[in-house]
Amino acid sequence: MIADKKELANALFEIGKFYFFNERYDEALRVLKKSADLNKKEPETYYQMGLVYEAKNESMPAKEMYLKALELNPRLSVAQEHLDRLVGK
Repeated sequence: MIADKKELANALFEIGKFYFFNERYDEALRVLKKSADLNKKEPETYYQMGLVYEAKNESMPAKEMYLKALELNPRLSVAQEHLDRLVGK
């Protein structure tokens, strides 16, 4: 069962990235949130949600997602770079 949940989370993550790259931001967030619900410890999912929020010019939720990603993986440098840019560092 655990592997199935993780596989589904990974599939949803990939679908979310597809929607993001095709500028379908609301659909991207919908599936990425489902992915995060299934695998709450995957920092890349929160990072990807941060990118979507940033693309939608929603800086507060973007910052929250980058912070969550960094909480799970402090060495996720791309999340730190985006966070720094949003807070003006």
